[in-house]
Amino acid sequence: MRKLIILMLAAVAVISLGSCRRVSHNGKLDGHWQIREIYNIETGVSEYPTQKFISVQLELMQLQNPRQSADLTGVITYHKGDPEVIVDFRNNPTEARLAEFGFKGNPTTLHIDRLDSKHLVLSSPMAVITCRRF
Repeated sequence: MRKLIILMLAAVAVISLGSCRRVSHNGKLDGHWQIREIYNIETGVSEYPTQKFISVQLELMQLQNPRQSADLTGVITYHKGDPEVIVDFRNNPTEARLAEFGFKGNPTTLHIDRLDSKHLVLSSPMAVITCRRF
């Protein structure tokens, strides 16, 4: 009888632990990406930042620059395999602040040119953003 109770408690514990987990549908897009190049389509000029990052987790995208105090966080619309990701920044950042990362407008639609386990290339109406997994 004691073994049966222990077995039932173990089964309940395993089931309850597995049911609380959220599953991401972003596939390889999830992760922390370092921006290596921002090629501005409008001016033809490339920028090679060393301290700019894009982080994607579940439904959120965060643009980070450690030199600035506030990060930009947006809600994304994306499902694994989609050719585009749409980002809506809810705190209404200025266009100049978004342009620092190659984003134009809010919300912005980014076309995924390349996505694998080590590289991410996004195209916005303003720039081509090349990243590596960090």
